[in-house]
Amino acid sequence: MTKPTRLLVIGGSGFIGARLVAGAADRGYPVAYTYLNHPLSLQAEAYQVTLDKADGSLEACLATYQPQIVIYCAVSPFVYANGDSIHQQVSVEGVRRTLAALDQTALFVYLSTNTVFGGGRGLYREDEIPDPELREDPYRTYALTKADGEKVTRETWTNSIIARTCVVYGLDVRGVLYPRVAAMVEALQAGQPLVRFHDRYISPTLVDNLVEALLETIAPTFGYRGILHLTGSERISDYTYGCCLARRLGLDESLVQTESIAASLAMANSPRDNSLDVTFTQSLLQTRLLSVEEQMARLFP
Repeated sequence: MTKPTRLLVIGGSGFIGARLVAGAADRGYPVAYTYLNHPLSLQAEAYQVTLDKADGSLEACLATYQPQIVIYCAVSPFVYANGDSIHQQVSVEGVRRTLAALDQTALFVYLSTNTVFGGGRGLYREDEIPDPELREDPYRTYALTKADGEKVTRETWTNSIIARTCVVYGLDVRGVLYPRVAAMVEALQAGQPLVRFHDRYISPTLVDNLVEALLETIAPTFGYRGILHLTGSERISDYTYGCCLARRLGLDESLVQTESIAASLAMANSPRDNSLDVTFTQSLLQTRLLSVEEQMARLFP
C-alpha cells in the first residue's frame, strides 16, 4: 500500500496556514507545520522555525520531517513595513533555504499575492509579468520581495506552483472572524457609518475556498505546474463589498458610504485596481472559485 503523502506547511500558525493545516488533516494528510513563537492546538506535528535568520531550524525541520509536499505560506508579520530585511529573509531567502534542503522530487507551492502587480490595470492574468516596482504605497517592499520569491521558485524548482491570492478573509482556525471584517460587522451592527473606497477594486477570497483550491492543487490527479490565481471569482470595489456585507447581515445598506482612495493619506498612491483574472485557473480546477455573494452566504449562513 502506498504511504500517504507527507505535507509541510511553512508558516502554518498564521491565518491561512493554520486553516490549511486543519483542512489537510481533515482530508487524511500526514501534516506538519512551522511556527515562530507559539504552536497552535492542531492535529499536526509542530516545528519551531526561524525564517528571519539562518539558524538551522528550517533545515533541521526539513531533514527530520522529510516532506513530499511543502506549501510556503510564511509572510512577515510587518506587511506594511518598508524595511527590506525581514521581508527579504522571509519571502525570498526562506524560499531559497527551503529549496536547497528539499528532496528534489518534492512539490513546492509558494503562496503569493495580488500585490505583485503595481500598475493598477486590474484583472491581471496568470501569465502577466509582475511590476511591483510601480508601487509607491505601504505595500511596496512586501510586494517587491513576494515577486522575488516567485522568481526564485520559478527559476529554481520545476515541480512547483505559484498560487497568488487576494484579500483573504473568513473564520480563523478557532472560529474567530478575521479582524478587518469583524470591525466592519461591528460598525454596521452599531449603526455607525462604514466608509469604503468606491474606486479601488479587489478580488476578495474566502479562506475556506482558498484552502479547498490549494488542497486540490496538491492532489496526485492535479498535474499542472506554474502560476495559478486562487482568488474569488469577482472583481469588486471596496464599497460594493461593504454593501454586500450589510445586505447579507440584513443591516442598513445606507450605512456604507463612499470615499475616493485619493482622499486617503495612507492609500492615495496605491494601485486603483489589483483584481486578478481567474479564467485560466478555473479551467483547471474542479473547485469552483466563489463570487462575493456566495462567499458571504457560506460565511454567514
